[in-house]
Amino acid sequence: MVYTCKDIAKKAGVSISTVSRVLNKKDLHKVGEKTRGKVEKIIKQMKYTPNIIARSLVSKKSFSVAVALEDFKDVVGPYFSQIISGIAYVLQENGYYLQLLGTVSAKNKPLSQHYLQAIKERRVDGVIILSEAINEKEILGLWKEKFPVLLVNRYISGKEIPSVLMDNEKGLYDVTSELVNLGHRKIVFMAGSLRYQLDQDRLKGYKKALRENNIEFDERYVLEGFFRYEKAVDALKDFISRGERFSAVAASDDVMAFACITTLKKNDLSVPGDVSVTGFNDMLFLPAVNPTLTSVKVSLIEMGKEAAIKILKIIDKKQIPEITTVFKPQLIKRQSISPYTG
Repeated sequence: MVYTCKDIAKKAGVSISTVSRVLNKKDLHKVGEKTRGKVEKIIKQMKYTPNIIARSLVSKKSFSVAVALEDFKDVVGPYFSQIISGIAYVLQENGYYLQLLGTVSAKNKPLSQHYLQAIKERRVDGVIILSEAINEKEILGLWKEKFPVLLVNRYISGKEIPSVLMDNEKGLYDVTSELVNLGHRKIVFMAGSLRYQLDQDRLKGYKKALRENNIEFDERYVLEGFFRYEKAVDALKDFISRGERFSAVAASDDVMAFACITTLKKNDLSVPGDVSVTGFNDMLFLPAVNPTLTSVKVSLIEMGKEAAIKILKIIDKKQIPEITTVFKPQLIKRQSISPYTG
């Protein structure tokens, strides 16, 4: 049997509007805790599922939030999957659906019109941007039209667009400072891609730590692994082949750090005996790497949850406590680093 809001209201002995408030989690201050609990219990007993079309017509919402990625392949990666799982959890708890938008085609051309059209037609109520491929002009266009938009691990200088960030500069500063304190002076920074804002900020942290310790910055020691295992292997192999001296690698990603450890071992260099290696993000499946990996820990799932909480408040035109939420990183020391002995 298919039940309606009217059936639930009748059994609970409340008005249809009260049932609607509980279902839509809106104006709950007008519903007492006891009444809310009673209505929620009856909803579960009746196994009631709201009609999304009817719900949308009444509220003029789609009850969908888009998450924009550069490529759908990114979903399986540990970085994006953890953020998205945090987003999905909060959206589900609040009766919203998650839609994934790929912003780049196979030819690496932004599909601007594709996803912008979906947004402009209000097929989604808001968008969380995880992609660096969306240019600032497009983001500012949405923002100026007052469309709910939120950035993750990205910001636009001088614009108060809501964002959830990790302190990328501090993360690499802490890592580099630790390596310097261990006596290392020739430290490679294995960036993901310097066209990304997060790596530009991490480069700032790397430079700051060197500067504070009177170590001259050398751009030859900045490599790009493009957040890919194979690319990081190639970048470090090329660097080693040039005969450059180094005793540590600070990678902008745990996968690239693992690639560096593998490459060093294949070149008869021990970790951390000959070269210390650090990662970033402290991904769940990599601490078992031998040696265990020193990394920068940031709760990616919590970042995703915070992003979803913020976008829902923006959609409901509620005031958010702060435009930018910054998650502080924590350096987790393990076996992949040791004092310089050269």
